[in-house]
Amino acid sequence: MIFRRRNEGEAAPEGSGSGGGLRNIWAMSSLALNLPASIAVGLFFGYMLDKWLGTKPWMIIIWTLLGVASGLVTLIRGLKKYQ
Repeated sequence: MIFRRRNEGEAAPEGSGSGGGLRNIWAMSSLALNLPASIAVGLFFGYMLDKWLGTKPWMIIIWTLLGVASGLVTLIRGLKKYQ
């Protein structure tokens, strides 16, 4: 099969699907992975700063909370986009 770019206004061939449903699934799954990734980044930076500065529990608590806040803000923005 040879792939070619469709011109503006040209309809998709029958049975090909536009990919809109699959695209939404991928977008939502990346949105779902964003919160745990933000928390993990906050944990990592907090742990490393605690080791470097010797402030055992404080940096990990602060950076984890910043990661949670960042992840929630991103999640809420993404959910508003798909409403």
